[in-house]
Amino acid sequence: MKLDRRKFLKIGAVAGGTAVCATATPAQARERREPDPNWYGMLNDSTRCIGCKACQVACKKENKLELESTLDDKEKFGNAIYDSPRGLSEHTYTLIKLHQGEKAEEATFVKQQCMHCVDPACQSACIVGALKKQPTGAVQYDAGMCMGCRYCMVACPYSVPQFEWHKAIPSIKKCTLCNETKLTKGEPTACSTACPVGAITFGKREELLRIARQRIKAEPERYLDHIYGEKEIGGTNVLYLTRKNVQFAALGLPDFEYKAVSGLTESIQHRIFQYFIPPIAVYSILGGIMAYNQRRKKNAGIEGGEDEY
Repeated sequence: MKLDRRKFLKIGAVAGGTAVCATATPAQARERREPDPNWYGMLNDSTRCIGCKACQVACKKENKLELESTLDDKEKFGNAIYDSPRGLSEHTYTLIKLHQGEKAEEATFVKQQCMHCVDPACQSACIVGALKKQPTGAVQYDAGMCMGCRYCMVACPYSVPQFEWHKAIPSIKKCTLCNETKLTKGEPTACSTACPVGAITFGKREELLRIARQRIKAEPERYLDHIYGEKEIGGTNVLYLTRKNVQFAALGLPDFEYKAVSGLTESIQHRIFQYFIPPIAVYSILGGIMAYNQRRKKNAGIEGGEDEY
């Protein structure tokens, strides 16, 4: 049974009466999540990308995102506006960045978006279940559950989730892997379809890993012998290949350990619940916050609980 805002508030109201007497029991961290062979993902080959930004345009069209000004930083950056917008935002879910390097041959374009981690830290950090791993492999956001704590923004090692700061009733925005519009219909992502040079390959994660290994083996002088996302932070559904002379860190992909960071976020939450306040009391407080937000939505003429990502 799906838990919406209304049901959540009812549970919080009942729980609040017993919160004072409740004793926190330390939760046990779950076992590490392993990749599902049926999960979908993308392989971004930075050696093939020509920086045309067709994927970026396709993403905006697919998600009906607003255009962002490319001249806001003109005073600071002059006419060097290729890297514009400067980063992910509520209006930009994917972005092509240029790594120039010290030598001309090191110039590399790299695609930035949600990594759709195998064991997502954002999902682990969300205390109301607004972010969930879907059967397709996508990490999906549910605006109807979100209470606006922004823990997911802090937990994400790639700084992907974006907050609608200018809205009175904000949501979190990020790449959905076209889950509802494409994946559930058996169609590839909009960005992968738009790429004219095959720099973005869509498919099941295991197949993408096979393709990546095959490319490295076929052209060892071209590729760095490493598939980013195969093991980093427990693995990601978005994978990367880079040139032999360009490290992933130079492309903005941090050199993470192979252990999933979700274990850290969970352990922090468990300690909070164990030593400070029973979880049931926390939920009661959150219920009050959500009730307040619900009233604000009604006053604004928006039906609560029907937000869509």
